[in-house]
Amino acid sequence: MIRKKKAEMGMGTLIIFIAMILVAAVAAGVLISTTGTLQNKALATGKATTYQVGTSIEVIELYGLDASDGDNALEDLYQTIRLSSGSEDIRFEDVLLTLSLSDNSTDYAYTSDAGVSNCTDPVSTSYFAVTYPISASVGHQDGYLVKGDVAKLCFASPRDITVGEEIKTTMIPRVGSPLVVDVDIPNIMVDKRIVVFP
Repeated sequence: MIRKKKAEMGMGTLIIFIAMILVAAVAAGVLISTTGTLQNKALATGKATTYQVGTSIEVIELYGLDASDGDNALEDLYQTIRLSSGSEDIRFEDVLLTLSLSDNSTDYAYTSDAGVSNCTDPVSTSYFAVTYPISASVGHQDGYLVKGDVAKLCFASPRDITVGEEIKTTMIPRVGSPLVVDVDIPNIMVDKRIVVFP
């Protein structure tokens, strides 16, 4: 009798041991699955953060035209830009350009319309156009700012910008850092082309 009881106890212990191994295996599977999911989410968040923080634009030059017709005022503005080192490509359709004057502010959206995109005489106070004085040898695409591109944005002021006036241009991409240029117009304008930044 004693031997039979020991065998029953050994069998019960074996069943409990196997059950513990199965529970541990299921728990390990859940843990591995959760770890994989968290790792994928962390990688996606890291990429999005890098893109958000790492993408920015540099201004090379900001100048205005039409100061030589005697009214001492700028009517058209041209902003030359490029990507900062390590930045991702930017689509101009995803950029809002704002011109702030002393008495009003105007928002501009990108257009590829041929009437505006030649940048010789911008007439629209709703859109900005883009030309490429330098285009990247690899990866260049119209309507985008990519590594190696130097782009010139042109836009018309809603009114004449006069001597000594403070203006601010702000480029706000959908993803990345906004670019703000806050400058004062020179007190004397004698040429047709007036550089206001740098």
